[in-house]
Amino acid sequence: MESKPHDGVIPEACGAPFGGAQMSFPVTFDLRVIYVLEGGDSIQSDLESIYARLGVECSLLQGVSKPGAKYGRFCSRITVRNRAQFYAVYSEVGRLPYVKAAI
Repeated sequence: MESKPHDGVIPEACGAPFGGAQMSFPVTFDLRVIYVLEGGDSIQSDLESIYARLGVECSLLQGVSKPGAKYGRFCSRITVRNRAQFYAVYSEVGRLPYVKAAI
């Protein structure tokens, strides 16, 4: 079967949420990352580097961690211009060794 671009429609066969929801680009959203505090000291600079390399606009970076906690949360408000950039962001962030989830 030949792969074709989807023009914003995620087909059911690809596990589309909400019955084939559409996504229009550019899209701005808050990317939330859960990470291990020990080893994640560089999360802000790592995210800034990823966004710069991929040409992703970022208008907000903020983190939350509690004393004695094992995990922290970090939020970035980003704008992606197309599907490839969208997937690249999740792929790159997911490769950071201290990241547990990116939502």
